[in-house]
Amino acid sequence: MKSLALVTSVVVTIIGAVVATIVTGTDGTLGALAGGLVVVAFLGSTPLLLKPVVRASTTFSPVAALGFFTVKAVAIVALLVLLFDVGGASDHVDRTSLGLTAMAVSLAWTAAQTVAFRRDRTPTYDLDGND
Repeated sequence: MKSLALVTSVVVTIIGAVVATIVTGTDGTLGALAGGLVVVAFLGSTPLLLKPVVRASTTFSPVAALGFFTVKAVAIVALLVLLFDVGGASDHVDRTSLGLTAMAVSLAWTAAQTVAFRRDRTPTYDLDGND
């Protein structure tokens, strides 16, 4: 169940890369692969890094999640600036393919996580009967 989002994201990235290759060539392939990789790294890192925090302290976990999200947002902006402004990568990566694939993978990841959560049946609150 937990890998449903990853498998779905890889499939969507491959489809995006094939379509981008047909439409724009090698630059589209690189853009689509970069878009998929960035989204999987961005969204996939959250459960990996926050699970130990939640186990240690459920009280501290919302603060940690917000702080980690801020760090990831700064990192993604820095990555995109480096990707397109330094080293001439913008000459080899199609921005449209990157953006469209990133959006498609984000939606696929979110949908797959929603399905996995619904199937998991983990209680989200405690009904101990003590009112």
